[in-house]
Amino acid sequence: MGKISYDTRKKIVAKMLKGKRQSEVSRELGIGQTTVREIWLKYEKTGSLYDMNRTGRPVKTSEKDRRLICRLSKKYPFMTAREIGNNTGILLKASIDTVKRVLRNSGLVGRIAAKKPLLNKKQIQKRMHWCKSYSALSVIDWKNVIFSDESRIERHSLRRRYIRRQLHQRYESKFTLKTVKYGGFSILVWGAIKGDGSRMLIRCPIRLDSNSYQAVLDDGLTDLLDNASVFMHDGAPCHRSLSTAQYLDRRKVCVLSDWPPQSPDLNPIENLWAILKQKVGRHNPTTCDELWSFTKLEWDLIDNDVIAKLYDSMIPRIKAVLKCKGQHIKY
Repeated sequence: MGKISYDTRKKIVAKMLKGKRQSEVSRELGIGQTTVREIWLKYEKTGSLYDMNRTGRPVKTSEKDRRLICRLSKKYPFMTAREIGNNTGILLKASIDTVKRVLRNSGLVGRIAAKKPLLNKKQIQKRMHWCKSYSALSVIDWKNVIFSDESRIERHSLRRRYIRRQLHQRYESKFTLKTVKYGGFSILVWGAIKGDGSRMLIRCPIRLDSNSYQAVLDDGLTDLLDNASVFMHDGAPCHRSLSTAQYLDRRKVCVLSDWPPQSPDLNPIENLWAILKQKVGRHNPTTCDELWSFTKLEWDLIDNDVIAKLYDSMIPRIKAVLKCKGQHIKY
């Protein structure tokens, strides 16, 4: 039986004070006779119907210990709970679970660290300068920008993935992430998107140099270009080579030439790659050609509204970079 409410305890004591037997009270209220007896004995002893304070196990860490644990974790966020315990000497008198509990109670919960490119001082300054220069653009202006990028689609990714399962099911086949030696197989693709939802996806050679990149642009860029279009690509060597610059000049392509380095968080197509890879991961291709077929299928099925929302995020992205003084943002 669950916890007996205060009102029910009050009824039990009232009936007992009227001279009724414990068995009668138990029968009338539908409560076990043992429960009735314990409540009555507690009332006789303390005169109270409320639960008394329980002492529980004594705390093994002092307030000073807890502050030290939290201070060390904040100073060295990549330090494990065991390392913190060893460095503070807490493990001599308390368990590793105690250290973890102290950290959790202080809001310092373990998480998988986000991976972001390393930024040096010069790159941070370029990000700030770029965002200040383009902060006045509206969403309509951004929708004329063709964002492009390359990405590798893998059959057997080594990235961590989360699942939901019950206890003791960790090694059941349906809950395990299958791996193969040497990482399986993959394909390299080039993609481009535009603010109206139009997009293009091209399968690339295994290695992309200036000539093969220009061949990809021949196949993929023509249908997206119009008189108002501005083409964006990052600072990869094949993008910034002299021959590629001359190729784009011959085709009279207006290029967003001052894209800041190490800034995938400013390119909305990066978010589209994450969506695409998640969808492709649900399939089970056995060859590179099948992997390409599933990739192209899922790319075409992405809703135009998804791309529109990514373009809407350009202004918040720029504001976020300016707010954090050029550091990486959540996108």
